[in-house]
Amino acid sequence: MDKRERIRDYAGSYLADYGFEAVMVAARHRLAIEVIAAHRPASVLEAGCGADLLALAAAGAGRDFARWVAIEPSDTFVALARDKAAAEPRFSVVRGFFEDAAPDTVAKSGQFDLVLIAGLLGEVEDPAAILSAAREAVKPGGLVHVNVPNAYSLHRRLARAMGLIAEEHAMSDRNRALAQHRNYDAVRLRRDVEAAGLRVVEDGGYFLKPFTHAQMEGLGDLLTEPMLDGLWTLGREMPHLASEIYVNAVPA
Repeated sequence: MDKRERIRDYAGSYLADYGFEAVMVAARHRLAIEVIAAHRPASVLEAGCGADLLALAAAGAGRDFARWVAIEPSDTFVALARDKAAAEPRFSVVRGFFEDAAPDTVAKSGQFDLVLIAGLLGEVEDPAAILSAAREAVKPGGLVHVNVPNAYSLHRRLARAMGLIAEEHAMSDRNRALAQHRNYDAVRLRRDVEAAGLRVVEDGGYFLKPFTHAQMEGLGDLLTEPMLDGLWTLGREMPHLASEIYVNAVPA
């Protein structure tokens, strides 16, 4: 299966099992908006935009930017993005794979203050190509923000302790359903980012998820907003157990 066919299958599977993933998308957005607030980029390049647009969330949170470009391989997500952001002239979406389209999009390297790669590296065959494209796209002094699910999260540690997976990096049923390639831990994430010519200046985690997506969704009304906010804070306080981890990096 080539990557164009794979992304068609992925988009359908992802939307069909969105459920608790919507909460995790909101958590990723919250983290990225914190990064945007701290670094105040005028120009943003995003690898993939998915169904819920971070650009609109950032604008709604009062974060200013002059230009936001998302490179999205899924026709489904491109159409959704163009519809949702029709009234946002600062946002544009380019159909294509980030590693292929980014060089054409930036025309000359180093045009963006911030490059965002959210929840993506575990899902692609060649993460090095995406990280290298990000390194070329970011300005000197700019920032590359990368986040991924954490192999050593509390819920994966629990699955290993229960005998559901052999070890924390093993593929879960959800990993296989989404045709994902790998589960990252903090050491592997840093290694891959640094191998692309980037220097990590900050790392951490966010959102502590005790159970699987399906189990969390099954809690229903028990998951109040204060509880979700508390789980976010616990992930920040205990990044080694957080559901997702991140690095911020600059050109080396």
